[in-house]
Amino acid sequence: CERLLLAGYPVDVARKVAGITQGAAPPGYPANNSLSQRLQTAAALLGAGIGTRIVTIDWGSFDTHGNQRAALDPQLRVLSAALAAFRDDLTARGIEQNVLTVVFSEFGRRIKENSSGTDHGAAGLVWVMGSAVRGGMRGDHPGVAKPDNRGNLQVTTDFRSVYQSLIAEWLGGDPGQILKGSPFPAISGALLG
Repeated sequence: CERLLLAGYPVDVARKVAGITQGAAPPGYPANNSLSQRLQTAAALLGAGIGTRIVTIDWGSFDTHGNQRAALDPQLRVLSAALAAFRDDLTARGIEQNVLTVVFSEFGRRIKENSSGTDHGAAGLVWVMGSAVRGGMRGDHPGVAKPDNRGNLQVTTDFRSVYQSLIAEWLGGDPGQILKGSPFPAISGALLG
C-alpha cells in the first residue's frame, strides 16, 4: 500500500512522505482524541517540506441544541489545548511563522432558546491564529438587542470577506478565481501584520 501511495513521487519526496508518521508525538496534545491526531498529522505534513499549502481538518460535534454548556465546554477545552499544542509543535519544527490556522463554524446560533436549547442561526465565527496575524477582533459586535427578522444575530462581517483576505494576503492568490461573487467588502483593519 505504501508503494502505491508513493508511486509517481520523486524519490526525495517519497522518503519525506514515508517519514511523516515516524517518531513519537510531541508532548502537549490532549490524549486520546481525534483532533490531536489530526493536528499532529497536519504538523508533520507541513513540516515535511513537500510543498503542502493547505490542510483541512473537520472535527467535533458542535451541533448541540440542549444542555449546551455541558456539551460545548469540554469540546472547547480540547480545542484550545490541541491548538496550543499544535502551535508548539509547529514552533519546535521551525515552521510556525509559515503557518496560519483558521478555525470556523458552519453555523451560528439563534439568540432565543426554543424547547431544546438554541437552534441554528447566523453570525458564526471565524478565528485566525499565527504569528503573522495582527491580533484583535474584526467586524462589529452584533449585540442581541436587534436580531434580524428570523431571530438571528445580525451578520456584521461576511465570512467570504475573511477568506478573500486570506487568499490574497496569505496565499498570494486571486480571490476572484476562487470565491464566486467576489469581490466582497474588505474586513475592517488589516488581518495580517
